[in-house]
Amino acid sequence: MALSAQAYRELAAIVGERYISSKQHILAGNRVRTPEIPFDYHSADAILLPGSTEEVAAIVKVCNKYGICFVPFISGTLPDAYANRAGTVLIHLKRMNRILEINEEDRYAVVEPGVRHVQLYPEVRKRGLSYTAASVGPGGSVLANFTSTSGDHHTQYGSSRSNRYLLAVEMVTPEGEIIRTGSLQGGCGWFCPDGPGPSLRSIIKGYFGSHGQLGIITKAAVALDACKGPAEIRTEGVSPHHRVYFDSDLSRVYVFNYDNIQNVCQAMLALGEAEVCSTVQKYFYLPLTLLMSDSANDFWKKWTSGYKEAMSMPLVVHIAAQSVREREYEEKILFDVVRETGGKRLPEELENWWTEHMDYFMVVSRLQSVLRLGGGWMPIKLGADSVQHICDVGESIGEYIYEFTETGKIFDAPENYQIIPMEYGHFAHIELLFMWDRTNPAAMKGVAEFRARSREEDLRRHFHAEDVGCLNPTLLQLGPLYSNCHIWMQKIKESFDPNNVANPML
Repeated sequence: MALSAQAYRELAAIVGERYISSKQHILAGNRVRTPEIPFDYHSADAILLPGSTEEVAAIVKVCNKYGICFVPFISGTLPDAYANRAGTVLIHLKRMNRILEINEEDRYAVVEPGVRHVQLYPEVRKRGLSYTAASVGPGGSVLANFTSTSGDHHTQYGSSRSNRYLLAVEMVTPEGEIIRTGSLQGGCGWFCPDGPGPSLRSIIKGYFGSHGQLGIITKAAVALDACKGPAEIRTEGVSPHHRVYFDSDLSRVYVFNYDNIQNVCQAMLALGEAEVCSTVQKYFYLPLTLLMSDSANDFWKKWTSGYKEAMSMPLVVHIAAQSVREREYEEKILFDVVRETGGKRLPEELENWWTEHMDYFMVVSRLQSVLRLGGGWMPIKLGADSVQHICDVGESIGEYIYEFTETGKIFDAPENYQIIPMEYGHFAHIELLFMWDRTNPAAMKGVAEFRARSREEDLRRHFHAEDVGCLNPTLLQLGPLYSNCHIWMQKIKESFDPNNVANPML
């Protein structure tokens, strides 16, 4: 169903003519093919920029009245943030970009959807606080990462995922009702996601986000941690050729290389059992080489001169202690564990890169460097389970990925996955990132083939390796692996969104 003239007029009356458009040259910017997503988007019928919760609620009510589908979004970095059928409007929330409160005593921040990490993180840092910034770069939406998408990050070993830090929220249901959860509903403030008001914690976030299918979050409070580092961070140079330092005797970064993922697994479990270190993760070696490069030519020089072998399975460890004595204690345990599990410390010139780019452990402002190679890239898997289970998933990738790397369908980097244990190793997250030449038709076909093969292997081996967030064809396929969660998700979706207008994907 196309957007009628009457519906357009009613939507324009809500946000004002300035903040709605159906012009094709504007809509085109929100449907074009991007390098990492090898398909075209459907064109939306209009795009709106509301400025308040009340405007969002009014828009949603008009959508229900006329049977119009709506997709809320901020950065637009996921394929689910775009129209997938006719009769769809996009609700861009970037105008709602205020930091509403930073409560230093109770340690929480209240933000609107348009607030980016580059806005919030420096503000809380000045106050001696920090938070679990998702590894999406400084331009990512804080609220979206905490409420509506995965939100994994490099420091969740010593802390946890974003869903653990989400407090009270204000949201608009798929039918246009404004509700407030947890302590906010009882007039007690933002500090608690549960009673005395309704919790709805699993509806809002669960483990992965619902990508706007169960409502639009317009305000959210996120918990803050005490910052273990200096409030002022020393920087040199201009992005992307910059350096970021922690001038502190309490901070140390060490990087070790392994030749066996099972040995990495044992190291992660041993460090977690001792509850030492702030960050522990097996990192991607392809993006790591790109991060260390100044250009595509520089990358190829490094990659072919030994970087691929030297960092084939890097274990990155950051110690952020409260005292020098604690740092030395953690270092002693770390080196004992690495020695017992067969790790080898990287050469100083490679390890020093980390101490010169400590933004990696904050908001990953060098993330754009990963795009220097060009072509297409895509992260898959993104699931979580026990550390051992996830390391077994990583080991299995080598049993089928060579069919695609050796034929040139995807970039030859078979160990290019990261594993991040969480909460001192109680469970772990995996992400497999692969690249391809998007000018090569055979490679484009290979992308779909590799993704299908990866999912097929997970199903065959009963691996919990791929995320199961919103209600979509992937969830229907993987749901039986996750206690038939697709059935329950369908029932919840029908209950909250009887007209199926909130970002439908089925």
